Amino acid sequence: MLANRTCVFIITLLFTPISNGWVLYDNPVQAATIEKKVENVPYQQIAKLPINPPEQTYAYGQNEHQYIAFWAGKATEINVKAPIIMIHGGCWLSVFDMQHSIAQANGLAAAGHDVYSLEYRRTGASGGGWPTTFVDILAGINHVLGMLGNNVGVLNLIGHSAGGHLALLAASDIQRQLAVTEREDIRFNVIGLAAITDIAEYARGENSCQSVTKDFMQGLPEQIPARYFMANPTNIGLVDPAISQVTLLHGSEDTIVPISQASHQNGRTLIVPNAGHFDWLHPESVAFQQLLEVLR
Repeated sequence: MLANRTCVFIITLLFTPISNGWVLYDNPVQAATIEKKVENVPYQQIAKLPINPPEQTYAYGQNEHQYIAFWAGKATEINVKAPIIMIHGGCWLSVFDMQHSIAQANGLAAAGHDVYSLEYRRTGASGGGWPTTFVDILAGINHVLGMLGNNVGVLNLIGHSAGGHLALLAASDIQRQLAVTEREDIRFNVIGLAAITDIAEYARGENSCQSVTKDFMQGLPEQIPARYFMANPTNIGLVDPAISQVTLLHGSEDTIVPISQASHQNGRTLIVPNAGHFDWLHPESVAFQQLLEVLR
């Protein structure tokens, strides 16, 4: 029976470099045991998943890329699931819009969560880049906060890859957003999925996503250190009382965002064995099941 299950571990956030990578220290604690499903999913498989279009879209700005896609959560009699604000990834590039994350949104809605997925301006034709992209994210979150009913007291904020980078940055500014919308009663459950937590270090890498970080930031860390400092989640404390928890979920087989990125001084890290970068987007994956466990 155990051969058909996958274990997920909580890892204490302590890393040390060695010649061929990173060693995770401390004794891992078993977090969950999940029936084995899909693992190490390639992007091509995500692109072929059946999807349901959003039930509604809402503009939060004048640009065509400034909108929110909404899916209502499937009714459940067991318990009420908190809504989700979702920020898709794609290396901050215009060529990757929210289309590749719709199956993920569908799966979250099927699990009972109302889903608000933010589209935003990105590097290239859509007119984004730092800090324009981040300004869009804050505006989109503010718009969602203004839409929520008074009965909503908890909100999940999740982001994948580059979207995880943006979600963590947005969490650092959460008190101002709540004050602007007069929703100081809401508490945020923040989740980074293969999130880029140290953008300066990431920009020094050589894979296809790392190499375009300089386009998003409009330079390399050595050229514009102050800009990278402001855009770097690892430099920002996530200790606001409005944040109930920060969780970084990462796959052990991720080749796009290194596992060394799965660290923040105010968060906990869960490593999912045999999961790749895109597993979080597939509703039938082991990683997706672990995401459901972490959501409120």
